[in-house]
Order: sequence, then C-alpha cells, then structure tokens
Amino acid sequence: MNDFDLAAKLKSVPVPARSADYWEDFPAHVRWQLRRTPLRHEVRASWQAGFAWGIGVSLTCLVIGLLMLHQPLQAASGAIIQKEQCVRHQLAAIPRQLRVLMANEHGLHYLIAEKE
Repeated sequence: MNDFDLAAKLKSVPVPARSADYWEDFPAHVRWQLRRTPLRHEVRASWQAGFAWGIGVSLTCLVIGLLMLHQPLQAASGAIIQKEQCVRHQLAAIPRQLRVLMANEHGLHYLIAEKE
C-alpha cells in the first residue's frame, strides 16, 4: 500500500462523534489514567555482574589464603630485624675505626681519619 492509498483509506473512515463534555473532560481523564497506572521498572538479571562478583570474592579468598600459609610479613620482619642488628653493630664500631688527628706546624689537616 502506497501513501496515496493510505491517505484515501484514512479519509474514508468517519470521525466518531463526541460531545463537548467529552472534550472538556478529556485532559482530566488522561491525567487520571496516568496516575492510575504505576510505572514498572524492569530489572534484567545480568550474568556478567554475578560472574565479576564471583571472581572478586575468589581472588580475595586466594590472597588471604596465601598470606596465611606463607606469612610473608613474618619473613620480611625477620629480615628487617637482621639488617637492623647489622647496622647497629657497624655504628657501634665507628668510634674504634676512627681517630682525631692533632694540629702540627702546617695547621689542622684532618680531624677524622681511618686507622690503618
């Protein structure tokens, strides 16, 4: 059916007769119908969201399990304590390795020098 045939068919159908009261009440009737029908929010379940949550939870459990089994924090703290003890030992040895030189006829040359 082309546009001309459609227009001819629409013009051939008679317009329903309505009273003046109907057209006056029409806007109020439409507002009443709009208030009467509740809006329906359709939420679709997405498998991707559930999959992402599942992956996140499983990775979190895996990391917690690895931390509990291997205890890397305990190993790291042990290494830090060993390094601290080494640094304290070296700092304590500095006064034994250095000495103060005295002034001579040419003036002060070095105030601190390594022992040979």
